[in-house]
Amino acid sequence: MFILLLLVLLIFIITLFYAIFKVIKWTSKEKIRIKWAISIFTILILAFVVKRVFFTKMEFIQSNVYANLYIVENVEKDNSKVKKAILNKIKEHLKTEHKAKNKLSYSNKTDCIYFYEDGGMTFGFIGEAGTSHFIDHEEDLGGFVTEELGMYQKFRIAEFYFKLPEKKENSICGELNLFKEGDFIKADTICNLEIIR
Repeated sequence: MFILLLLVLLIFIITLFYAIFKVIKWTSKEKIRIKWAISIFTILILAFVVKRVFFTKMEFIQSNVYANLYIVENVEKDNSKVKKAILNKIKEHLKTEHKAKNKLSYSNKTDCIYFYEDGGMTFGFIGEAGTSHFIDHEEDLGGFVTEELGMYQKFRIAEFYFKLPEKKENSICGELNLFKEGDFIKADTICNLEIIR
């Protein structure tokens, strides 16, 4: 079955390259076609750049399996913007029913909210599914292929460990650990959802 799939993929790729070759050959026969092709290609590149720069926003996707896990798409380059967005998401998360029914394999008894960048997907027969896999799927710790969030440490952005006091439900204290490409950057203590330096 796998060989048949590879064969179909190979035929598709060869057909695609042949079609591209024919279009380029047809376009290059007349100057007006070349001008139109360059114009269309330039407009497409400009549209892609404008969309990427002005219309692509950072987005938090909450896992349907793990209520305390967020996959972040289109992460900003500026760490201060990322941190501010994460703090806003933490405030929003804590205002909802935030008890996690399912626990991640490496999590401990402390309540925690995890933030991971969308990524890590590889292709192939025995590839990794990436962090977006955990939006709809539980960790798979056994069997032929293992998928656990701990495999994607370089996509870790932040972890917020918190404790809910029994007396004041609105007073939440915790520690926000920030990461860059999986490496620890710094920790901030947060009480009453305000940063204490």
